Amino acid sequence: MQNNKTLLLALAGLLGVFVVCMTVMVAGLLLSGRIAAPAAASVANPAPARPAVAKIGSLAPEIALKTLPDGKDFVLSQQVGKAVFVNFWATWCGPCREEFPAIVRTNNKFKDKGLVIVGVNTQDDNSDQGVLTFMKNTLVNFLIVRDIGDRATRAYNVRGLPTSIFID
Repeated sequence: MQNNKTLLLALAGLLGVFVVCMTVMVAGLLLSGRIAAPAAASVANPAPARPAVAKIGSLAPEIALKTLPDGKDFVLSQQVGKAVFVNFWATWCGPCREEFPAIVRTNNKFKDKGLVIVGVNTQDDNSDQGVLTFMKNTLVNFLIVRDIGDRATRAYNVRGLPTSIFID
């Protein structure tokens, strides 16, 4: 009986030494960058991945661009529960100029009812100042973002301007 207790104590001691050694080894590997810490498990359901290209009836591709004039982030996926009207336009586009007063009136009528209107300035060589002047002259009262690299424009298959998309 005494031999069994001694054996158990010896095994427990060896196990303790093994755990301490493994902890030190893993900590060293983490600190040296040889291994990465595991990602924390998410308790909530993760958001579904957004597609790279728009498809009717599917989740809309992400739009993450800076607003003018304040440079704040506009992120489409943060507009959950709101109807979003996206208008792709350029300062050189005559039909864009013609439709802006109607978009301004729509924004006045529905902005307090949860409609978000965002104008995506695209395919435009104008400077930020030029776009701001255009906004002032057309009395824009909704969000304007610039798609300098046309990434959002390509994701939404915009083939001509103006192009408007309603996302619910």
